[in-house]
Amino acid sequence: MSAPTQIRLTRRMAMAIGGSALMVGLGSWDASARVLRLPTELASEIMSLPGRITLGNPRGDATMIEFFDYNCGYCKRSAAEIQPLLAADRNLRYVLVNYAILGEASIEASRVALAHSMQKTQGGYLALHLALFKLRGRVDAGRAVAASLELGANRDKLIADADSDRVTDALVLASRLGENLGLAATPSFVAGREAVVGYVDLPGKQKALANLRRCEALSC
Repeated sequence: MSAPTQIRLTRRMAMAIGGSALMVGLGSWDASARVLRLPTELASEIMSLPGRITLGNPRGDATMIEFFDYNCGYCKRSAAEIQPLLAADRNLRYVLVNYAILGEASIEASRVALAHSMQKTQGGYLALHLALFKLRGRVDAGRAVAASLELGANRDKLIADADSDRVTDALVLASRLGENLGLAATPSFVAGREAVVGYVDLPGKQKALANLRRCEALSC
């Protein structure tokens, strides 16, 4: 049996994970992206989410968290900006949260991606993240498995982990928290006690981080 068909995905599970609003990115920081003020207790829960991926400086003086979906066009743009952002800001902690709200293919891809994160592979999680966003068309389990294997993942472990309750729980918790925070679009970015719902380009991210360091808000 091929790898994709071995990944369990019941209708109930898909609804549990993908129950939040299905919206695409809303534009750039300077245009139509929306800024939300977040409850402190909910914002603090993000850094305890299982399955979150930390890039950059784990002890950085500023943290930006991106909620993304592998079938989101604006998330593709944001992915291409991660390396330039980190290269220019050595004190940045950048956290990725799989937020699969755009259908079953997205859930499948996120299951494989989270399973990939449990292995030591060439380039780590970021290599797979960038590889999936370079693909054209719908990204599903089959395409995610193929990309993971190209980076050196163990196939049997990958399939077993992708099909595990551990991965399901991670996706469900991220979906519930994102919905409770009001993150009705991908990408969404959280920094401090605020969130931007919609795409933020590289200069916008840098501006937001500068403001966060200066006045602990995205806009001073």
